[in-house]
Amino acid sequence: MPSIIGAWLAGIYDNDKSVSRAAQESFKLVFPSEEKYKGVWRIYQADIVQYGENVIMNESPNTLSDERTTSPDDANAKYYRTLAAVLMMITNLIENIEIKELTKSQPQIGSLLATDKLWKFASSPDAFVRRSIYRLLLVSLDKQGSHLDPSILSSTMLASALHAPQLGSSYDYIRATTHLSIALPSVWIGDYTGTGKKSAKNRLCYFLRKGSQGGPLDFWTCVESLMRSLPQILMIEEIQSSSQSDTQSELPSFEVLNALHDGIINKDEPRSNSISAWLAYLSTAQLVCDSLKTDKKPLFLERHVVPLVIQYIRPSLDHSQWSISGPEARNVCQKACMQTLSEAEPVFLSTWQDLSSKLIEDLKVSLPEQSKDYIKSQDSISSQMTRYYALQNQLDGQTSSVAARQCFHTSMGKPYGAASAIDTAIQHFPDLIRTHDDLRTKMHTYGNETIPQLLLSPSSTKLMHSLDLLRQICDVGEGFAECIKLLDQAPRSSKKTAALRILLSSRAIASNPPLRSIAASTLDQALEENNVSDWNIVAAAVSNADAPGDMIDEFLAKMAADLSMHDHRQSSLDGFSIVNGTASNTVKRYSTTPLGAPLLEKLLFLASGSEVNIAEQASALVQAMEEKPLENELGSEALTPRLNIIQRGFAEVTNESLPITSLCNQSKDILNRALDTERSVTAAKLLPSREQWSHALVPFLSRLPESSLSLTTTFGGATGLIKTFESSSPPVARDQEGQSLAIRVARYVTELLNDSITFDLDTEDMELVLSENLSLVVQLASDDISVQSLMPLWNAPKIDSDNGLVDFIANAQNMLTRLFQMSSKPNLKAELKQALLDRSRGDSAISYRYGRCFSTINAEDSEIGSMSQNAYLAQVKAILKSNQPFLATALLTSVPGSKEITHLVNEILANTTALDFENNREQILRLLIYLNATLQNHPATVEEVPQQRSVFFVKHMVNILKFPDASMQTEILKSFHPVLPQINTIYGTFWSDIIQTIQTAFEKANTSLELPLLGTSLRLLALLRKQFMQDGNDDLHDAWAEYRTPIAKALIYLIGKLKDSHDRSDQPRRIINEILCRQAVDLRQDIGDQVEELYPALASESESLQTAAYEILHANIPPKQEQLSLEKALEKSFEARLPEELLSLILAAPSAADSEAASLLPIRSYLLSWQLVLDHWKNASYALQADYCKNLQEGTYMSDLLQLTFDILITTRQKPVDASKFSIDLYEINAEPPQRDVEWLLIHAYYLLLLYLPSLTRSWWRDNTSRQTNSTVQNWTEKYVSPLVISAELSAIKDWAAAQDSSITASETPLSVKVSQTTHEISASLPVDEQLTTIGIRLPPSYPLSRAEISGIHRVGVAENRWQSWIRNAQGQLTVSDGGSNALIDCILAWRRNVTAALKGQTECAICYSVVGADKTLPKKECPTCKNRFHAGCLFRWFKSSNSSSCPLCRNTFAY
Repeated sequence: MPSIIGAWLAGIYDNDKSVSRAAQESFKLVFPSEEKYKGVWRIYQADIVQYGENVIMNESPNTLSDERTTSPDDANAKYYRTLAAVLMMITNLIENIEIKELTKSQPQIGSLLATDKLWKFASSPDAFVRRSIYRLLLVSLDKQGSHLDPSILSSTMLASALHAPQLGSSYDYIRATTHLSIALPSVWIGDYTGTGKKSAKNRLCYFLRKGSQGGPLDFWTCVESLMRSLPQILMIEEIQSSSQSDTQSELPSFEVLNALHDGIINKDEPRSNSISAWLAYLSTAQLVCDSLKTDKKPLFLERHVVPLVIQYIRPSLDHSQWSISGPEARNVCQKACMQTLSEAEPVFLSTWQDLSSKLIEDLKVSLPEQSKDYIKSQDSISSQMTRYYALQNQLDGQTSSVAARQCFHTSMGKPYGAASAIDTAIQHFPDLIRTHDDLRTKMHTYGNETIPQLLLSPSSTKLMHSLDLLRQICDVGEGFAECIKLLDQAPRSSKKTAALRILLSSRAIASNPPLRSIAASTLDQALEENNVSDWNIVAAAVSNADAPGDMIDEFLAKMAADLSMHDHRQSSLDGFSIVNGTASNTVKRYSTTPLGAPLLEKLLFLASGSEVNIAEQASALVQAMEEKPLENELGSEALTPRLNIIQRGFAEVTNESLPITSLCNQSKDILNRALDTERSVTAAKLLPSREQWSHALVPFLSRLPESSLSLTTTFGGATGLIKTFESSSPPVARDQEGQSLAIRVARYVTELLNDSITFDLDTEDMELVLSENLSLVVQLASDDISVQSLMPLWNAPKIDSDNGLVDFIANAQNMLTRLFQMSSKPNLKAELKQALLDRSRGDSAISYRYGRCFSTINAEDSEIGSMSQNAYLAQVKAILKSNQPFLATALLTSVPGSKEITHLVNEILANTTALDFENNREQILRLLIYLNATLQNHPATVEEVPQQRSVFFVKHMVNILKFPDASMQTEILKSFHPVLPQINTIYGTFWSDIIQTIQTAFEKANTSLELPLLGTSLRLLALLRKQFMQDGNDDLHDAWAEYRTPIAKALIYLIGKLKDSHDRSDQPRRIINEILCRQAVDLRQDIGDQVEELYPALASESESLQTAAYEILHANIPPKQEQLSLEKALEKSFEARLPEELLSLILAAPSAADSEAASLLPIRSYLLSWQLVLDHWKNASYALQADYCKNLQEGTYMSDLLQLTFDILITTRQKPVDASKFSIDLYEINAEPPQRDVEWLLIHAYYLLLLYLPSLTRSWWRDNTSRQTNSTVQNWTEKYVSPLVISAELSAIKDWAAAQDSSITASETPLSVKVSQTTHEISASLPVDEQLTTIGIRLPPSYPLSRAEISGIHRVGVAENRWQSWIRNAQGQLTVSDGGSNALIDCILAWRRNVTAALKGQTECAICYSVVGADKTLPKKECPTCKNRFHAGCLFRWFKSSNSSSCPLCRNTFAY
């Protein structure tokens, strides 16, 4: 420890912060307490001093660093850091350890302090070292003064350090020198050995001339102390030696004072030090003056003090060395004046009189208004007079008022420098006017005549201020009225603005209607034009304490109202910013009044908006208004404006209502700022009351629910029992986001209570109120998500509102769960259920909502309280007999299972069967709803019902089905779902009637009101088609056989009916479409010719209907191609075309941006249509494929698809899609999420294009203008798609080669074809004279983007040029063909025909050098002269290109 303690502690004082922090943290970790910390210093004091002495006495830059690897600058920096840290460490030891405890180290400390090497560091080039040594000196003077040698300190601290640069250490040096001068005065005289230029006086003057050298203000305070602490003999020697002159007019040269003056005016001296420096100068001057003889003092003050005052009042370049600046300059000059007055009053009075005369003269001879320096001249005079009068007034009567009187009589306000002079004089010397009649008369004329004449001159500001001051001194009412009249008529100008601001800031505004009228018109102009000068005028009026309160309220109300006007919003905000800057209390007080209550809410609304500039400005205004409460605002009174905002949020909603987040933040802030004694009362005001909930919810609860909800809820069918509802109601008010009051209140409560803030909810059954109403809003929100309502809670784009409602439902359910768990009432949920049941009585839409809400909550928690099951069922039966349909349905949906339930179902079935439809329609419907509500939770109960009763029930209901009542038919078919499986072995015609009813429902569906009937019919159809239903019943089997095809066609008709209605935001419709899709696909074999009616359904707004159309067409198209291929073969003139309906679907390709859209249905429709287009190539002959290819080439279909494909898969992504994650050669619909499904469709379509249309695909890729895209597409294709295409091509060639024996004629020679899947090569051979002539085809890795390469492997019996012509012919055949593997086969066959024809003695065409031409004909046109033969097509092209009918070889005329 002794060996490291010194370095460790020294590290604490290192000027590198990271080193210092590390040393401190490690030291505190080892010695955590203050006592242990000091103990280390005491125990190891000797080691610390020894370490420090070693560094000071022995170390140097060369010893601490290796000069071979360290630069001199780095070595010095390291040395000075170490040295300074050691000096600070020793300073801390001496300062903080008592002298009596330094016994171990005292000898070492004394020895160290007495060495001159230590103190020579006072003139070190490093500022940190100098500061450290000066602080050591300060501590040593206090604690170790007896060990200091004055002669050493005089030599080092004065003789050397005064002459050394002190940048960065001047303040520490002046402090140390001052303390040294006080403690050891002899260092300046007795112990100081320097003389001449090195004398103490010269060294001191040298130091002072440099100024503070970047030091702080306190530097000059220390200079003043230093001057006082200098030995008297030093000053006396200077003065005595200088005062031997007998001439009165001469003074000694005050070198120290002059040096101090030079330091103050040093160009490097900071301006912020000016005041402190001049105060030090004046104190030093006073010391010098006190030492002078009386007859020398006036001249001394005149030369060394008075110039400061003259330069302050009337600056000039000749006396610029006496310039003083800063807010305290007047106080410094006052001190100089008082100093001169006390020592030489005649000098001061003479100087003051001379200044007055010169200022008056300056007024007289100031530059005219036409001069270019007019403004500069007048501003100078104005500022001079202001300084003059202000200083004169501050001297408290020490000077006369002659100059003021002269000013009044000299000028009458023109130019404005004179007006400023008069204004300043009036301001400082009002009593002078009152006590002098001539001045009062002059000012009367000035106020009533002169000021109105000069009102709009450059002097306007000063003139109006003077007029306002004169109103308190003499009668200037006439001039005041005239000025108001002139200002009202004057056009806008800076002079008018300045004058109005002064007028509106005066007391006259309280009793002067014309002035108020001017202010009002200025406000209108400011709101319209948003001119800053106009707003400054308005701010002057509003901030005037004498302005009438009604006027201020009127102004602020108009400004607040314009915050709602988009055109005036910015100007009103700017106005409030300016007004609040000058009258913040006025604006805040206004906001607390009933009239001003909306102001804060509007500002908060703007602060939460999307316009950044307006939001920031509004936020700043709110913050500024709330920084300081009003004096009379105590406790909850200060929170009243915000509480009013919250309460208004429960009562109404407008386009400017605050966002929910802002409301919650306001409530949290209110609760945090509320006093503890008022917290519970305040919290109650932050939550809506039962009446406020009712006001928000009634418009939604009283409307008739959507009938389609019966497909998604157990309670839905009860809508048919509602008798009282609001068929029409006024439009619901909404906020800017489209939220109604109901959802706003619910979201507010949910977000607020889900936060960590704790509310006292016991007041007035608040827990019950919240849980009841939140449950209702959750139900309404769920309905809005399921069905697109005409009056939704949240009227916004469906995706936005759905997302918001989903979040709300999740938060609300979490909050309700927590509320039930943490409630102070153990039976809160039971109370809630009872409250909901009580309010479900009646037959209104509201009763329906409460009953359904009970059903939903009870489904989650089926507790029936303390009642037994029998008692509960007895209650249910009693209610069934009463006319309370929704109360009964609510109870039945949660009735517990028991034998009594079976009895209840039997009773309902029996009662229903006994009623006839004509007279008991409503009662039958109610019983069916009860039955379905019961069976939905207890379907097995039907098994215990006697089969005969079920048969009677079904037959009776089938008879009722004949009546056109959609609600009744829906409930009947719904009841059949659990009942029919129990009677599936019973024969009867009712089976046929039920299926016929289903068919009729499909064929006649035309309104959304029949959606429940459609859904129920489809579900029942699915049930009837199940095998177990048909196995044991021939009647059902025969009925289904009879209606199977009509049902299938009805389903196609239904798809066409529903295709244009989107189901993304309509859950019931989506359920219907999904069932419809499954049923239609299952019955696709029975559709027949109507299948083509499904093409429009591919563009449906429903994903399920798209799927149905695709799957049916996808299964139908390939088999149809076999028949078309046969027709094409039999009739050459037959030209096949792709269906026009299908082509219309791919006519306009969507953009890549559509793949990022919320709904992918348009792009999915396009891609599914392409899948069906490419289905036409399956099972199609080559000729049929050629027709289809020609069909596609009529438009830009393929290029559009390929561009879209690679925009989505490659171009718009940072990394191309990894196609290996998909089954590229096989597509399965709906097997992936929508986004991945689109990618899969694109990849599979591209694969099929390469397989079926390689030439067209290659042309698009080749013609693409982007080289980077081409390269990326090629690499991506080569990696993922080409291997599959190549494999398919090779497999097709292999299959063809194996089957060729059955397809060739007797005259044709079979080919020997070999296929290599490994090397992607094909070889075809023909026998020639016991040898094989062979060609090879190699498929490149990026095939078919890159062409297949054909080469001759073995040539037999033919010349090289003819052989190469055959290869070129085969290559050309491959290039122009677009038939995939058919192209490769055609290529091989073309080569075989050439070889076979040559073997038969056929000669090649002398034009194309091939035996078999492009049109697959032989050379038959023979020249009569040379007997050479040509292809007819080749010869025709020759004639056309040569413009001659001569033979290409002999040039004789060719008789074609």
